[in-house]
Parts: sequence; C-alpha cells; structure tokens
Amino acid sequence: MAFHNNGRISFSFARNENCRTSWPTEDPVTSDTHLTVPGRGRYVSFTVPNKRWTSAFDTEARASRMSVLVDNTLLPRVPQTNKQHEQWAGNRWDRRETWLAPVAQTEVPSKVWSGEFDVERRPSWTSRHSRSEIGDDEIELLKSKEEFLVQWEDGDVENPLNFGKGRKWMNAMILAIACFMVSIASSGFSQGTRDLKTEFHVDQVVALMTTSAFVLGFAVGALILSPLSEVYGRRELYISTFGAFVLLTGGLYFSTSMTTVIVLRFLGGLAGSFTQAVAPAVVADMFDAQERGLVLSIFTLAGLLGQNLGPIICGFLDASHGWRSIVVFVTAAALPIWLVLNFTFPETYAPVLLQRRANKLTKETGKKHVVAGATPKPISTQLRVGALRPWIMLIYEPIVTLLSLFLSVVHGTLFLLFAAYPIVFQQARGWPQGVASLPFLALVIGIILSLFYVALIDQKRYARVVDRNNGAAPPEARLPPAMLGAVILPIGLFWFAWTNDPSTFWLVSVSAGVFFGFGMVLLYMSLTNYLVDSYLAYSASALAASTVLRSCAGAAFPLFTNKLYEKLGIHWASSIPGFMALVFVPCLVAFYKWGHILRTKTRFGQEAAQLAAQAQK
Repeated sequence: MAFHNNGRISFSFARNENCRTSWPTEDPVTSDTHLTVPGRGRYVSFTVPNKRWTSAFDTEARASRMSVLVDNTLLPRVPQTNKQHEQWAGNRWDRRETWLAPVAQTEVPSKVWSGEFDVERRPSWTSRHSRSEIGDDEIELLKSKEEFLVQWEDGDVENPLNFGKGRKWMNAMILAIACFMVSIASSGFSQGTRDLKTEFHVDQVVALMTTSAFVLGFAVGALILSPLSEVYGRRELYISTFGAFVLLTGGLYFSTSMTTVIVLRFLGGLAGSFTQAVAPAVVADMFDAQERGLVLSIFTLAGLLGQNLGPIICGFLDASHGWRSIVVFVTAAALPIWLVLNFTFPETYAPVLLQRRANKLTKETGKKHVVAGATPKPISTQLRVGALRPWIMLIYEPIVTLLSLFLSVVHGTLFLLFAAYPIVFQQARGWPQGVASLPFLALVIGIILSLFYVALIDQKRYARVVDRNNGAAPPEARLPPAMLGAVILPIGLFWFAWTNDPSTFWLVSVSAGVFFGFGMVLLYMSLTNYLVDSYLAYSASALAASTVLRSCAGAAFPLFTNKLYEKLGIHWASSIPGFMALVFVPCLVAFYKWGHILRTKTRFGQEAAQLAAQAQK
C-alpha cells in the first residue's frame, strides 16, 4: 500500500514549530483531547471540558490520554516568574543570556549580535512568517532538507477511532472478559488455603500468601509493565502478558512445593496486572469521549464482579475437587480468551501506528518521515518515569498520599474479608465451604446499586455543577459521592462486626455487605476522578501511586486476619477496618473545603492548574 498521500510537508517546519498535532484526531470538536504542543514550550492545550467529561467511569481512560501532555521529567519545572522581557528573549526554558536579562557572572561576556532584533524573537513576530514570504528557491531548499510529517487523514481506516462499532465492541468485550478472569484469579485462591495447608504442611499465613503474592504482583506490574505500552504498543504486550498469565496459572497444577506456588502466583499477578491496568487506555484508543462511559462502566463491573464472585465459584470447586480444580478452571476459561486475542486484537495505540507508517514511508521514498508532534521515548525513560514519578508524588503531594492511603484501607479490607468470611460463616456458624462464600453476593448487590447511583443520580448532579461553572467544574465537585461512601462503608463494617455472632439471624449479618459494596465503589470512583481532575497530565502517575499502595494493602491485610480474629474475636476484629475508615472522613471534608488552596501549594498541583487555565483560554 502506498502511503505517500498521507505525508505532508510543512514549509515552516524547520523554522517555526508553533503548533503540531501530538495525538492527531479527525475532529478536535468531537474529541475529548485535541493535543497541541508549542514549539519549545512544555504546555499543551486541549478542548475545554464540558458535559462529555462528566462520565465517572472514564477516569483511567482520560488519565492515559492526558499523560502525553507532560515531558519525561520526574518533577515539574519550578514556576517561572512573569517577566515578559525574559520570555521574549531566547529560549524561554533555557533562560539564555540577553542584553535585557543578563546572567549573573563574575566576568561580563562580550555582546555579540545574533543578527536578530529582540522583537523578532517574540512569539507574536515569529508566528507571522508564512509561505508567501518565502521565495521559490528557499521553498525548494526546504523541500530537500525538510522532514515529512505523518498524521491521520480524515476517515483514515487505520485510525482506531475509525474502526467499525462491531469491531470496537468485540475487542472491548474480549478485554472485559480477560479482566474478569484475572480478577477471579486474584481472589479465588483464598478458598484453597485449607487444602494447601494440608498438602504442603504450612500454616495459615503461608497458605494465604497465594493470594497476597498475586496482588503484590499487581503493584510491581503497575510500575514496570504499564509504561511499556507507550513504547511497544498495546497488542504485543497484551498477547504476551495474558499468555504468560495463562501459562503461569496452569503451571500451578504441577507444583510440588509451597515455594513454587507462591512464586508462580506472584509472576501470574505481575503478568495479569497489564490486562487490568491498560484496558482503559485501549478503550480510550478506540472510543471517543461520548462512547467511553458505557464501555468503561462494563469494565468496572467486570473487575469488581470477578473479585467478589471468585471466592464463590472457587469455594464450591475446592470443596468438591481440591485446590487444583481452581487452577484447571481459571486456565481452561482464560486459554480461549488468549487464543481469540491472538487472532482478533489489533494494535490501537495511535503513536505506535503512526510511527510504523512513518518508518514505511521513509523506506519507500528515501526521505525521512516523522510523526507529527511525537518524539519516540526510549524504554529507559519510560521505565524511569513510570517507576519513580508515582513515589515522588506520594512524597510531595499530600492529596495523593492521603487518598491513596484511604483507598488502600478500603481495598485491603475487601481482601481481609476474603479471609474473614470463612472464619465467620464457615468456622463460627458451621456453614460448608462454598455456601460460606455466598455472602459475597451481598457485596455484588451493593456494587451494582452503586453503579446505578453513579450513572443515574450523581452524573446529573455533576452535570449541573459543570453548567454552573461554565463547563469547568473544580475537582472538588467530584468529592460528594466519596463523602457519602465514607459514611456508608463504616456503617456496613460495624453492622457486620456486631451482627456476625451465630446467635443472630444470618441474613442480618450478610446484608451488611450491601453497604460495604456500595460505599467501596463510591469511594473508588469518586476519589480516582478527583485525582485525575486535580493532576490532569500527571494523573496517570497519581493513579499508579494509588494502585501500588492499594495492591500492597491487599497483599498485607489477609496475612494478619487469622491472628487478628484469634486475638480480638469476630466482633472487634471486624470493627478495626471500620475505625480505620472513619479516620479519613475529616480528610475528605477538608479536601472538599480547602483542596483548591492545597493544590496551589504543591509543584504538581501548580502545573496542573496552569494546564487547566490554558485549556479554558
């Protein structure tokens, strides 16, 4: 196929790089992110947020698309003083010496005129150059030396946004099923601890490490694997990592020691983390902002249902056929998904697709073609930023730190329940295995109710806030659902703690899970949306920091659950997570009232505010 019609020469490219498309879209009006990069500056602009941005389910997708807005520095640059003469003269960010703004030195250097007046360096002056002012000889010279820009054309069939609806939805649902299976694998093995203790002669804590190791793999994967997709694209990594997840899970069947089980579970979690973390980015690659809300709500439901249905399904399997039947089930269900991915899943990351087109055109024509506005990122840079910037934000950003800790308590409590429910319902009440996992259905009901609440009630509330603020609602407008969830979640935990005695009718205790599931989802969705709106281009790193802490908590909480219940009993042991959740309620109220002030005091928050201000110009 000849692509020469898709290349385009910009006659002023070598001299004036004022605006180049960084993530090309066929229509900046209908896209949520029309990115433009100033020639030598750092800031970019994107369409002003409006009601298309109100979807609470679009969090990770928006974060992945906005991550291209910032460079690869670990810390934002120090805010520049507003001195107009310094901004006009020379490179704004290099702060080169000029006659108007000399650099302090021990020796005064000689002044050498560059051949340009200072006024010619102003953006208002350089933007006046046009093709009509360049002679024919100069045009021919520029043609011979110029790089050809490659970007999407209108209706380009290779643009993932232009895929047919059937193709988009088919691949999205395949990924949703893959996320569902990884979620089942994360929680389902908690039901095999009794058999693992018997077969390998280990204690309860070591047996529960099969769950903890898998979740810990999620934390490592969020820092290492996810950034790779922006270098190598989505398809190859998706196929290889999900294939590794299937292979490592299947290998558990042949394990002969507990060490092997734990290592394979950790590696399986590491491989499966890519499926969970990058799925929203793939949806953002294929669907525009108006469509993503519904698609990503399905992904949210798939992940949460998998975590809560996993103990039920695997509990019945383990009761009938032992812990290896869980391995057989997960492997047998995930293998067909991997085979379908091999044959149907396309590459969806636009910069990678355009780079391949540019490479092909360069080879065919002998002239260099480059992707408009895109600079290839070395893998070392991606790993450095992906692995280190989340930790830096945890250190420098109190909002990220406190909200990540709160979400860690919520996530850790969920995994604590995977170990606590067998104690309360199987040991204390004497229910058989499998049946003792059925109370997780109450959490599923709470999750579904919360999703309906967000879609039918909170979306309308937020849209009204957007209208009142002329399309630019403050990030704090995302917090009311979190404050509601922060009250409902402890109610559910205390309800469960003080009604789980065998003398109390079982339905009273089980129904507490509805409140926990409802509050958990409200907190997760509201706080992640708040992080995205607060940090914009840096929100991908903020969410990675949250994911790491949540995964670490999910790995740690089950390990001390058994000792906790032995020492404190089923009432007080179940109450401790409720007390921990109550500690963060004042933090949410404080962020709602004074978050806008706090964000102006931090470096990441200041730069995000500057990006938001530019978006409204």
